[in-house]
Amino acid sequence: MDNDFYSIDSFFDPVRKGQGYPQKMPEIVTSQRFKVDLIVGSPKLSIREDLLATDWAATRNGEHRGFQTTYVFKELISRLSHYDIIMIDMGPSLGALNRSVILGVDMFLMPLSVDIFSMMAVENIIKSFNTWKSALADALVKYVEVEGESFSICNTPVQWNLDFAGYVMQQYKAKSKGGVREPVAAFERIITKQKQELVELCNFFNSDIDELNLGEIPTLSSVVPLSQQAHAPIFELSSKDGIVGSQYTRVSEAAEFFHKISANLLERLDK
Repeated sequence: MDNDFYSIDSFFDPVRKGQGYPQKMPEIVTSQRFKVDLIVGSPKLSIREDLLATDWAATRNGEHRGFQTTYVFKELISRLSHYDIIMIDMGPSLGALNRSVILGVDMFLMPLSVDIFSMMAVENIIKSFNTWKSALADALVKYVEVEGESFSICNTPVQWNLDFAGYVMQQYKAKSKGGVREPVAAFERIITKQKQELVELCNFFNSDIDELNLGEIPTLSSVVPLSQQAHAPIFELSSKDGIVGSQYTRVSEAAEFFHKISANLLERLDK
């Protein structure tokens, strides 16, 4: 990537300098095998965490500069209205960067694995969302008091309008007997506790948990590295990408459950 490449991190510079949102958009590249357009992430983006954290205090005080910084992702997304779906790949943190992303999107999708960390993550997400929603409500009132009008992106006043698109569960490894997976008691206890936390999260969004389970993904450790090396979806890997023997079965299975999850997600988005 050359020095002239205008990255997503570069989009923050004018905001940091108090100059408002830039006219120039981050460069968009096309992935030939995934058949999607992509705004490439940048390790430098993590440096903006301090800026977003500092200006969140200004947001809560109803200051225009704070709102501009906090809603930088929403501004970016508003310029991509010619796309049907825009997805942002987030890390697991509940810090300032991801808060800005959450406030800028319409829905969020949550991947889960069967472990204690995912279980605790759901609980922390509920607490954070409650805190952010309450703080934003107060900030919006203060902004109107200070500026005499609502803060808007693309001529639309901002507000908390986040919805839960659903969750995808990673299957744990289990022995099979007669072609049937045998449950592992320790993992099943975690799953039970996770579902209790997920019900609380669904209640926050007035949603039914049965409609939000988009599917499960089995372990694909043997083909994931090949997918990464080939820059291609798992379900489109072939012999030229290094697929051999039983890996063909894994590729075929991946196509089935990925397409099923995608269909469930699209159905959810249409509601």
